Formats: sequence, structure tokens, C-alpha cells
Amino acid sequence: MHRTNSMSSSTFEGKVAVVTGAASGFGRGVAEHFAAEGACVILVDREAEGLEETYAACKKAGFTEPLSLQRDLRHVSTSREIVDATLEHTRGRIDILVNAAGVSYFAAINAITEEEWDEVFEIDVRPLYFLSVAAAEVMDPSRGGRIINFGSNAGRKGRAMAAHYAAAKAAVANLTESLALAYGKKNITVNTVCPAAVMTKMWEANFRGLLPITGKTREEHIETWTRLTPLGRLGTVEDIVHLVSFLASSKAGFITAQAINICGGFMLTC
Repeated sequence: MHRTNSMSSSTFEGKVAVVTGAASGFGRGVAEHFAAEGACVILVDREAEGLEETYAACKKAGFTEPLSLQRDLRHVSTSREIVDATLEHTRGRIDILVNAAGVSYFAAINAITEEEWDEVFEIDVRPLYFLSVAAAEVMDPSRGGRIINFGSNAGRKGRAMAAHYAAAKAAVANLTESLALAYGKKNITVNTVCPAAVMTKMWEANFRGLLPITGKTREEHIETWTRLTPLGRLGTVEDIVHLVSFLASSKAGFITAQAINICGGFMLTC
């Protein structure tokens, strides 16, 4: 782990942050923020092109050389590989894990296929458990650790048009509590952030995918979600990054086992 830029001390200087789903969306936003704030970032995704773009941005912005790992998280053995590669790159250190990898599909509750159900749980739930455990086991109690999971408003309230996704994100919130209980004595906090609609590549695809189900266009759905949000707008990646950054910082050392809505009040009306 060596410095690539000469910069003044920042929030996460000297920290090592593993970020899954780093090729786009929330994962990319979080990774670039951590790099700019001094962390050595370990970038994990299965999408090569997006991963290369995030790597270049982090290297330009950051203190230290990032590590890019193109991996398919659906394979359980991948979690151990990621931890081992991180420890080798950083001389034995992991401080922060952000589980941002995920998929999301809309489908009528009577139209979800077995393959669609399995894919959502294979990507949104299973890797989160195995990677969190593998990372927590090597975190140093004297420094503490942070695990931040990506849930969803859908995990807090059922969704007739996305029952498989809602169930998976409910599982994420429950796993967060279990991990917090198990690793609290190691000075590790575990929390979930729960966004609503944010204009990422995944949500663009979701809005377009609703057309054959509801008959409404992307623009009509965006208007509806905006109208139902008390603050009058959809979220941004930056909104979510600010919360993740706080939860990963020393200021959040007594916050654990929480699933935190970050939705502009959408949960009040949806």
C-alpha cells in the first residue's frame, strides 16, 4: 500500500475500504469518495469496463494505489479470495467493507420465475453474508471495523411488483442485525442504508422495465415517485455516499444494527 498523490490528511487516510459493486452506481460513488478522502480502496465487480473506469478515477483522486478485482460474487469461494488479495495488497489490513453489489428487477408477484428469484438472492444476500464474515474475522479489534450494507426501502415494506427484491433486502436488514450481534465485541459496527429511487444505471433499467407491467413510461414513473417524495425529488448517488461516509467514520462508532432510510420521506407515502 503506497501513496500515489501528495495530499493533506483526510477522513479515511490510512484506512482500507473494500467496496463491492464498484463498477457503477452506489459502489462507484462510494469508492471514489473513499479514495478522495485518503483510503486505499479495493474495488470488486464482475463488470470489467466499469471497474476499469472506477479504478482510473480512484487512482487519480486518491492517496494510495487502489486494487481492482474482477470477481463474480455468486461463487462462495470468491469472498475468501477477495479478503486474501486485500490483505496481501495492504499488508494485512481491512477497516471498512461496503456491500453495494446487487441486482433489482420489477415483476408482478405471480410472474417471478425461479431463475429470477434465485438470481436476486444469489447476488443481493448470499455474497453479503460470506464476504462480511470473512472480512470481520480479520478486522483488528483495536482499530475497530465498519460494515455497511445496501438494503432498500423495499426491504422495510412489501412490494407487489418486486416481491423477490423486497424479500432479499429484508434479509439484508436481518443479516445486518445478526452480524452486529456477532461482531460487536470485536468493535465492529454493522449497518444498512436503505435508499428509495436514485437515478443510477440500475434504476434507469427498472423504470424502463415497468412499461410492459404497468403500461406507464419511464417519465410517468419518475413523476409519480417524485410526487410521492415529500422533499420533491429523487435521491442522488451523492446523497447516499454522504450517509455511507458518516457510518464508516469514527463519528459513527456507537451506531450499529440499524437499517437507515434515506429516501426524502418516501416511506411515509409509498
